[in-house]
Amino acid sequence: MIRTTRPPDAAMTGLELIIILIIIVGAGAILMVYLAGGEVPDWAHSFPGGLVAESMYITGDSLQPVGSVIGFSEVSGTYDGTAIQYPCQDPGRLGSAEVLVSLFMGDTGAIDMDHLNVTWNAGGSFEQISRSDTPPLVCPNWTITKKYNMLPGLSADGDNWLEPNEQFMILACPSQTIAPYQSFTLTLQPDGVAVPLPLTRMAPAQIQPVMDLG
Repeated sequence: MIRTTRPPDAAMTGLELIIILIIIVGAGAILMVYLAGGEVPDWAHSFPGGLVAESMYITGDSLQPVGSVIGFSEVSGTYDGTAIQYPCQDPGRLGSAEVLVSLFMGDTGAIDMDHLNVTWNAGGSFEQISRSDTPPLVCPNWTITKKYNMLPGLSADGDNWLEPNEQFMILACPSQTIAPYQSFTLTLQPDGVAVPLPLTRMAPAQIQPVMDLG
């Protein structure tokens, strides 16, 4: 009589299939939470397969600008609902820039904006700008001025995680302001492996209190 033996790993096939199904179901539930504009609950980070979910949540996305970069003159005051205070004032120079950012369409992770690295480069001068959450915005600093949710009837979370369907308004002002016709680059670099977002613009010939820089 010929005896046949089962491969040693065949007995594990059923168990492996169950584990894979659990991971797929868990990932699907997390994705539905994202698409609904919600925040991933703490239990999801320790769910079977949570290492994959956690990695995507932290490092899976990059920033993109939404609309134009807006420039403000170097004059202390309230712009777009945010008070800005400059150590020196010159209405003939650009003093700060504001940009609305979001994740790329289809991204399912999130970016921790508490760890966003903001730099300003102009005329060969490179400057790293610190974050401030205490109004008014005293230059040089940057802050999150507004948070939006693109889905009708929903608002952004109270936290500083930029998630799918959310948009954050970033306002930054350097120590060295910008003269007419001078170019500058505002770079937003998320923590982790996300690609930096450099925004290069030129101050117009005539500085206005509020300017659309394109």
